[in-house]
Amino acid sequence: MASSMILCVLLCFISAAANPISCPNLNSAANYAVIAASTVTNTGFTIINGDMAISPSIALTGFYPDGKINGKTQLGNGVALQAQKDVCTAYNDLAGATPTGQMTGVDLSGKTLTPGVYKFDSTAAIGIAAGVLTLDGCGVYIFQIGSALSTADNSQIQLINGAKAGCVFWQVGSSVTLGQNSLCQGNILAYASVVFSGGVTLNGSACARTAAVTFISDTVNPQPICDCC
Repeated sequence: MASSMILCVLLCFISAAANPISCPNLNSAANYAVIAASTVTNTGFTIINGDMAISPSIALTGFYPDGKINGKTQLGNGVALQAQKDVCTAYNDLAGATPTGQMTGVDLSGKTLTPGVYKFDSTAAIGIAAGVLTLDGCGVYIFQIGSALSTADNSQIQLINGAKAGCVFWQVGSSVTLGQNSLCQGNILAYASVVFSGGVTLNGSACARTAAVTFISDTVNPQPICDCC
């Protein structure tokens, strides 16, 4: 019995060491594929495979029939307001996480990263066309970006060895632009806007605290809450 208890304690320590970062809590915002403040606009056949909330605005254009929302839509009501408040709280929590890596000035193209908190004092980018960022291993990935995030056309974020899109968080100090036909993984929490340039697939969620989310024939697939903590 004593040996079993010791083994259990050792396994707990090993697990804690492997996953030192707590899972960020999105609260009610975790229920949405898209959250915006001013408007959500769409051109072409965009598919949102989840719920959408807009607050304080109620402006939603380009869907019904052009795009498709496979979920509920909350526009300017109390439910949407709470989702936006929870985005704000989660954004601030992510910004306050202790960095484990300083990445200012580093292009993410061609990089392989393990779970951690990666800080960019200004902009961040997958800046090379068809560039690939690889996230390796089960755990939480937090990207703290001081200003803008951009991904190049045809770029990809690949997940290997148990990495999960629901455990990836992009805290962006201004706006996000996702390049044409790119593949993005994770939950985007932008202070301003999120722009999909066309043909983008996002496995995660797109949240704009103060401005719009814009689509051009894109796909958003929300992910389960992170369980790699």
